[in-house]
Amino acid sequence: MATKDLSVGKPWKVILLFALPMILSVTLQQVYNLADSMIAGRIIGGNALGAISASYPITMIYLGLATGSGVGTGVVVSRFFGMKKMKEVKTGIYTAIITFGLLAILLALIGSFISKPLLKAINTDSIILNDASTYLVFYSVGMVFLFLYNVTTYIFQALGNSKTPLYFLAFSTTLNIILDIIFAKNNMGVFGIALATFIAQGIASIAALSWLLITLRKLESEKPNIYSFQLIKLILLIAIPSMIQSSIVAIGGVLVQGEINTYGGEVTAGYGAAYKLCYIVINIIFTMSNALSSYTSQNIGAGHMERVKPGLRATFLISLIIALASTAIFVPLSKELVRLFLDKNAIDATLNIDNITNVGARFLLIVTPFYFLVSVKISFDGVLKGAGDMRHFMIGTFLDLIIRVEFTFLLSIYIGLEGIWWAWPIGWIFGSSAVVAFYFMKRWKKINEGEPII
Repeated sequence: MATKDLSVGKPWKVILLFALPMILSVTLQQVYNLADSMIAGRIIGGNALGAISASYPITMIYLGLATGSGVGTGVVVSRFFGMKKMKEVKTGIYTAIITFGLLAILLALIGSFISKPLLKAINTDSIILNDASTYLVFYSVGMVFLFLYNVTTYIFQALGNSKTPLYFLAFSTTLNIILDIIFAKNNMGVFGIALATFIAQGIASIAALSWLLITLRKLESEKPNIYSFQLIKLILLIAIPSMIQSSIVAIGGVLVQGEINTYGGEVTAGYGAAYKLCYIVINIIFTMSNALSSYTSQNIGAGHMERVKPGLRATFLISLIIALASTAIFVPLSKELVRLFLDKNAIDATLNIDNITNVGARFLLIVTPFYFLVSVKISFDGVLKGAGDMRHFMIGTFLDLIIRVEFTFLLSIYIGLEGIWWAWPIGWIFGSSAVVAFYFMKRWKKINEGEPII
């Protein structure tokens, strides 16, 4: 297994080359959801698209928990890797896999039982409730695969290897699309879409984990421990705040989804399509932040604190270019992009394809011009997270969330549906301002230099 030392080389080049496979990987992960929605909407019908869209914010809670576990593991492993302590690297990896594997099994059991009650709680239309529940139950059971794949991916990244997870994901994404089409055309409905995703994710996670365990032996070290309570404490110090941060942001999305669902099936379907398009870009920028976290953690571990600032600058510039390019595409092509999820020959008689398109397009027109704020917030988040300043990282994220949710309900009263869309950039303004201020307060730096922290 190839590894890479991120503490040497020009920062912009190191981060860009390290992040590119990660960007491709997260884009392919989004293809999972896009394929499910597009094939459901175009082959099965608008109600199928609505069912998957309604369950999507809840799946983001599960993904947030899995991502948080990966972040905690990755930051700790990359720190020891930067310090060349290979025994601790291996012990930390084994400890994380065991801990989060057991947690995933527990959450899978809970999630499979509460899927329908959760969907009812967010005002899911009765017409799509059963299909949405079917999709969510499959996703819940597959949480074991979700956790294992995310933890494995962040471990690869912590070791400077962002390519290996990409190879497994490319295969499973292709398989997912093929199975989606086969099952949908054989009238298996939303059940078929859910089953296809379950099978593809399972193959990706098992293959990636197996490859990691087999090739991990190539890292020379003293005999590692299978489990370490000391290391799991270090991992959880990063993982728990990250899991809380990610899941609470997702819970905010669920609350927003509940308000959106009150506007009917057409709004749910249109928002669902636009939301997924929006998050393709946000997750790419978020991936740049994760790359910066690994870079920051490795460099601090190697004693190269002076490389953090140029790394942040490079990450922000790359993220800003991605944000501006995406805005330039999404604004003029908003309706055309939303229509990719719809087919007038498959759309249900109860839904109007033009209304669905207009809802999704209006969301993109309001939200995407503010992507540059996301590039600011997430870039600075990368340093705070990589340096272990989880307090400020969480405050900035919660501020974004609280403002967005509060303005969602407030503006929806006075403006209506568009008020919900405008709550997004308002939250980004507050969140990005906070994390920039926290960066210049330098608590993240004092933590790693042993200075007194106020």
